Amino acid sequence: MSRDDAFISFPPGYLGSRPVKFPLLVDTERLFAVSKPSGMACYQHEWSLGKPDLSMALRREILGEKPQLARLGIQGLFRIYNLDAEISGVLLYAKTEEAETLLKNAAGSGQLSFKYHLLVSQAPADRSLLCDLPIAKHFHEKRMLVSHKTGKKCATRFQYLRSYGQYELWEAESTELRVHQTRLHAAESGLKIVGETLYSDGGQIHLSRLKRDFKRSDDREAPIYPHLCLHLVELGIRLPDFETDSVCAPLPNRFETLLKRLDTYRGRRG
Repeated sequence: MSRDDAFISFPPGYLGSRPVKFPLLVDTERLFAVSKPSGMACYQHEWSLGKPDLSMALRREILGEKPQLARLGIQGLFRIYNLDAEISGVLLYAKTEEAETLLKNAAGSGQLSFKYHLLVSQAPADRSLLCDLPIAKHFHEKRMLVSHKTGKKCATRFQYLRSYGQYELWEAESTELRVHQTRLHAAESGLKIVGETLYSDGGQIHLSRLKRDFKRSDDREAPIYPHLCLHLVELGIRLPDFETDSVCAPLPNRFETLLKRLDTYRGRRG
């Protein structure tokens, strides 16, 4: 399992101008996981060109025989699934080809489950929703669409968690991980994710909107959390006799700050 002192670090220039440190969410003989920030890619894709790439940075360190990775037993890098650049949360890697095969087969047979937390600015009256619309890549645009002809089957269950005044925290769960699946299914279900601009207009939250006496220093006030409010909080692994059955990633600090601000200035309902 993960150790309190276990982490992977990168010097400046690998994932931006500053050094970066990733605490390990889990670390076993066969796998490890980190919490990927929003805005960071985990694989080369035409929709994420120009974004820092965590997997590429890790491969570069492995090829350079970084002692830190050797001490963790990370000699090979096998990503089990792709997490959209806009989504933060659990990113799982296998350390061996055997473990990669096992975990990818588990993903393909519904033995991996993906649980998200999302903050929404608009939601329907129903507190539990299911969206099972098939999705496909758009022919000309960098987004997905619903297609009953060419789309891949997938289903996402949404469950209301709690209210933050006019905003609500929801949970989404699926055994599939299609590109933009949760975002598109949320929009189709009437859930507008804060920070979403592609599938709905979820808006962003500024402190001046919450705190009536807040004085802005200029007209360029930044959002409290400047990313999509969608986080892969838990990966479930349903494999017999496996070394772990779940991997959890806490919300990013600024996401947590946003929820605390909403609590402070909007109060709780429900």
